[in-house]
Amino acid sequence: MCLLQESLAKNGFKFQFKFRNSTHDLEVRLDTGWVIKIGRGFDIYQKSENWYTIGTSDFELRPCLETKVDIFRQG
Repeated sequence: MCLLQESLAKNGFKFQFKFRNSTHDLEVRLDTGWVIKIGRGFDIYQKSENWYTIGTSDFELRPCLETKVDIFRQG
């Protein structure tokens, strides 16, 4: 069990995850039937010009690339 799973379990949540090498998108499936998909995965930030620019390590200061988030309910 990973640290995130342990922390969530202490608060009454069950968390399961699996990785697939065949997909780039992120997808979160809730046991209520809701699905949240992020089209770029974690690749939403523009690259910094170099290691000495603002935003290199603070993502709140780094411009984002356009992405699509889909939220829908299955079932």
